[in-house]
Amino acid sequence: MYLELKNLTVDFNGFLAVHDVNMGIEKGETRVIIGPNGAGKTTIIDMITGKTKPTKGQILLNGEDIAGKDSYDISNSYGIGRKFQGPNVFDEMSVYENLEVALCGHTSLWSAFTYRRTPEIYRQLNEILEQIDLTEQREMLPRFLSHGQRQWLEMGMILAQNPDIITLDEPAAGMTDDETFKTGEMIKSIMKDKTVIVVEHDMDFIKQIAKTVTVLNQGEILAEGTYDEVSHNAEVIRVYLKSDDEEEEA
Repeated sequence: MYLELKNLTVDFNGFLAVHDVNMGIEKGETRVIIGPNGAGKTTIIDMITGKTKPTKGQILLNGEDIAGKDSYDISNSYGIGRKFQGPNVFDEMSVYENLEVALCGHTSLWSAFTYRRTPEIYRQLNEILEQIDLTEQREMLPRFLSHGQRQWLEMGMILAQNPDIITLDEPAAGMTDDETFKTGEMIKSIMKDKTVIVVEHDMDFIKQIAKTVTVLNQGEILAEGTYDEVSHNAEVIRVYLKSDDEEEEA
């Protein structure tokens, strides 16, 4: 198994946000994690990316335990990228410059000082702009982009870092139906060679992208399987899907 969570637990001063979670994700898989608010979805992403240290358990990447390692180390040494729920971009830099900063990844003053644009850098940046459908907006500042376009820019910035694993926290949140569908198609096309872990609520979007869906409830795995399997699971309907429908009706 490429990425394996074993007995993963985090205790926040007596509150078990995640309790004995076991999950295996294959290389190149798109895994979606769903569940009610407070189920532990984002906390699992936090532990995989190093933002939160688990109280116990292992996070095995190709057999190596990365649990508790620094987030910078996990990003740079283990190739795990993260997109947060809200777009995290540089508003005073153009779309092109945002991608360029992500692509070149300056880690020292010297690397920034000696940086020069090369034909290969131009090629890579133009390719990413095309993939995220922002070629015409390349010189725009992000604050003039739509919400969906800002999300796509951050997806492009993650791609520019060329991680092996990409985690996306509610990438479709706040998008129109057309933007949501387009985001799903982008994930399937431009991230097809990556291992992708998505936290999401939009069930149509989940159906569009997921190979396997893991359902969390109160910090534990409630169910796991294909979209059809979990969406017809009586317990999942009771604790999650039914409550979502009731909220929409309200």
